[in-house]
Amino acid sequence: MQLKQLIKWAKKYRSGKLGPERNEQFDSLLDELAHLGKSPSQSEINAAKSNVWKKIGSTGKSISSGRSVFLMVRKFAAVLLFFALVGLAVWEMYSQPTEIPMMVKRTEQGMRSTVTLSDGSRVRLNENSSLKFPETFSDELRMVYLNGEAFFDIMPNPDKPFKVLTGSSEITVLGTSFNVNTYRRPEITVTTGKVKVANLISKEGVELNPGQQATINTDQIQVSEVNPDFYIGWHTRKLEFEDEPIASVFSILERAYGVNIEVEMPEKEIKCVITGAYTGERIETILLGLRHILDFEYQTDISTKTIKIALKNCK
Repeated sequence: MQLKQLIKWAKKYRSGKLGPERNEQFDSLLDELAHLGKSPSQSEINAAKSNVWKKIGSTGKSISSGRSVFLMVRKFAAVLLFFALVGLAVWEMYSQPTEIPMMVKRTEQGMRSTVTLSDGSRVRLNENSSLKFPETFSDELRMVYLNGEAFFDIMPNPDKPFKVLTGSSEITVLGTSFNVNTYRRPEITVTTGKVKVANLISKEGVELNPGQQATINTDQIQVSEVNPDFYIGWHTRKLEFEDEPIASVFSILERAYGVNIEVEMPEKEIKCVITGAYTGERIETILLGLRHILDFEYQTDISTKTIKIALKNCK
């Protein structure tokens, strides 16, 4: 008996064209093999072979295809060969998951993009980032892979967790919104809902609530309380400052607008704080507004996206 012929029968079984007698025998075979799992031991395989053989032998049915298949495999050695070549081949065929097509979205310098996933979740990619995701999520899990920075707004589904994998971290949510930045080291900031963060290297894990941020180091996770708006400003372009130190304001503007801000400070300490709100403003507009509070001059280098600020004092 040849393996190709037996595999051909297996394909007919799947399409419902095998015939009632042999269909019953394949049913028995698959029923036994389905209980083995993905990594059966040799003793489990041997027991399954024996059980299936007993079931087939007890039916008392023969197959008229020139000569009975089972006249050829009455000897125990032939039975073992039959299962070695066919049973396990069919078992592998049925146990292998269907490969789901993967898609990749990339952004270049100065480019941002929004991706809507098959479950309705939305991902906003920052510049110089990439997101790898399935065309359609599986029945058990929603999983994507991120390199760079993105803001996630996840559709709730308690029965199907959503996971984001980076180089050294795994983020798990059910339905929430959060920001992930992997430019230097993974940094997860939660705006709504709850997020579980795991360090894939140290195996440490934490749970984050709104207003909390986790930074993934090589052997630990650092959690801190933050203002989420400062870390998603690149996405919303909405910034609100209330008695914020000037050094912190410049740092937040760097993140929100994807620029480098180099500040030249005078020798004496400047203790200015900034209060104000900006929505959808160009960074030049914000800098002009800050000049009503601070005494400084600035120069912009568009080619390197660098802003040099010579800070003199508070007004």
